[in-house]
Amino acid sequence: MDVPVDPPAAVAVPSPPMRKLPLGALIGTSIYMLGANALWLSFNSIILPAQIESVTSPASKDLYLGLTEGVGIGVAIIVNIIAGIISDHFTTQRFGRRAPIMLIGALLTVPFLLLGVFFPVTLPLAFASYVGMQMLSNISASAFQPILADFIPESQHGISAGLQGLFTIIGSALGFVVIDVLLSHEQLGMALIVLAVMFVGTTIINVLAMRPYDKTDMPITPIHLFAALRHMFRLRPLRGGFYWFIFGSFLIYMGLSNFQTYNLYYLEAVLGQNQSQALISQGTFGAVALLVSVVFAVGGGLLSDHIGRRDLIIGAVIMATLMCLTFPAVPQLGTFSPFGDYPIFLVVASIYASSIAVVQSVDTALVGDLVPLDEAGKYMAFANLATGVANAAAPPIFGFILYIQGAPTTASFTAFFLITALLLILSVVVIAGKVARR
Repeated sequence: MDVPVDPPAAVAVPSPPMRKLPLGALIGTSIYMLGANALWLSFNSIILPAQIESVTSPASKDLYLGLTEGVGIGVAIIVNIIAGIISDHFTTQRFGRRAPIMLIGALLTVPFLLLGVFFPVTLPLAFASYVGMQMLSNISASAFQPILADFIPESQHGISAGLQGLFTIIGSALGFVVIDVLLSHEQLGMALIVLAVMFVGTTIINVLAMRPYDKTDMPITPIHLFAALRHMFRLRPLRGGFYWFIFGSFLIYMGLSNFQTYNLYYLEAVLGQNQSQALISQGTFGAVALLVSVVFAVGGGLLSDHIGRRDLIIGAVIMATLMCLTFPAVPQLGTFSPFGDYPIFLVVASIYASSIAVVQSVDTALVGDLVPLDEAGKYMAFANLATGVANAAAPPIFGFILYIQGAPTTASFTAFFLITALLLILSVVVIAGKVARR
């Protein structure tokens, strides 16, 4: 809810820029997401599990992996907010406002990323590498997040967020495929070098593209670390139902993030596929979902610039809810198809993936509309916190729902999707009732 706690002294806040940016500038100032997501997804999903597995026993690897990721993500969340606050109070005449922090954070990430190249992998090294990577890369990300509010005209927030979504998807897929191939050939060192080059390279491109725009007319008062720590707990009233939208986003991502984790088990339990069949089906679905998501991430963002954002998010969430209620019935629907139930699943899952893509891009654009220009770094980081916590909390909660009756069954997946649908419906109620139409 909106908490009016010690609002800062009034400052001169200029109106958002009215001149539209060319498409090349919008692309250049979004490409950071390609390198960042290639790094985060491949490190979280492939590199860290492989490193932990190589230095621990089969019985303890899950525990050490969970602890390492938990500490790393926890540190990253706090660092992201603090660094965002510091970036709000930082500027230089020569190098810009956000760009120096973006670049310094990316460059300082590299030594931690490359620890596994120069030293034998041990459990302390894997821990230090992951936590350092998360901390420093999130310093860089904290300065990237507010540029949507800083200098992208509000009429282009949608297309800019859509391009960020596009690069997020491409970066995640590219990082996963390239790093998986390299690790399958036991090329850990080369995999880490490739990630470092991708992350720093896209950061440099982004920094150069934003250089003409990365400045402010607002008076900037420098802030030290301890003041930033205090400042993170001081929230001011914001327009348009910002805090309600963050709560609504939390509910959305609690629902939308769970099927990505458990879709393999769905294919086995509900569609009756064996593990080999399910892995092939999962790969096909992944490729289709990628293509669909790319189109709808950009298309949804662009459309939101013309028809508004709140109602487009609500529409996408309602569509995702309908697909959630359809997933358990796919085997029954498949009896009416001459090709069986899997094509039905592909259609339902593709509509679901397209809804997620629209929500992810338009959500970012709407947050950019609502945050105050003088504290965009701080409040964009708080918005990111809501989705991050949801993405971290959903898998164990929904895992418990699936396993409460033993091995996953059609009945347990029915409960899984009903609870997901309930979360999504509640998010619609919150956003429709509390967030201003934009």
